[in-house]
Amino acid sequence: MTHFIFFHGIGIRSPFWNSIVPILEEKSLNYSLVDLDFSSLDNAFQSSKDSVKDIIKKYPDRNIVMVGHSLGGLFATYVAQSLGDDIHKLILIASGVAPKQISVKAIQQKQINVLYKTIKKFGMQMMFKGYLPSWLTQSMFFTKNTPKEVQRKVWKDAVREKQSFLMEYFKSKKVWNSHFKRVHFSGPDNVLIVICDKDKLVPRHASMYLKDHLNGSHKVYKDCGHNDIITSEKFNKKFIDDMVLFSSI
Repeated sequence: MTHFIFFHGIGIRSPFWNSIVPILEEKSLNYSLVDLDFSSLDNAFQSSKDSVKDIIKKYPDRNIVMVGHSLGGLFATYVAQSLGDDIHKLILIASGVAPKQISVKAIQQKQINVLYKTIKKFGMQMMFKGYLPSWLTQSMFFTKNTPKEVQRKVWKDAVREKQSFLMEYFKSKKVWNSHFKRVHFSGPDNVLIVICDKDKLVPRHASMYLKDHLNGSHKVYKDCGHNDIITSEKFNKKFIDDMVLFSSI
């Protein structure tokens, strides 16, 4: 029997998954929605592993499938790498990690410009702290495929992250590369990377790097924004079907 564990990304908690909960219930799927502790990076690592251990202890006979969105995908990968055989499958949505070194050809010229990177980092901090209006930031997370009322519901549940956590997060590339240096959980039948081709937050090369590093399978959802795969009816039912199918391989 399969049990899906869902990890949210930054700036939101488990209500992010509200759009798919009715689908999970309709299909009688076993699942848990985890609220990660983003008070610090260390606490996030600890809470991600502890929460899964508790679920495994509660349901020892179930096959655990980790499903992580955005930053939650990295924590799901960390759990899979840490717990190994206790995890059945790993599914990552709109998630990725940049390699230690990226060639100039791999990214646009503006992304290696120090001023651009500084402005972008400042803008991301302002956004996740809730200081930017929703009409300005929603286009980064959604396309027109997610209705405006659904976007507003997601924004209503948004969380202002602490400045200290945001700074740890923006400086964490070396941390993730260190954790993923030795691969303990990998393979095309074990890891599925889902890429949204209209994602304005996670570059495709970051998702592909993680896919290659984990020797995983991957799917590309066309015309799909960062959050659309969960919040849009155009994509979320298909995603659940893909998720269930992959978990049964």
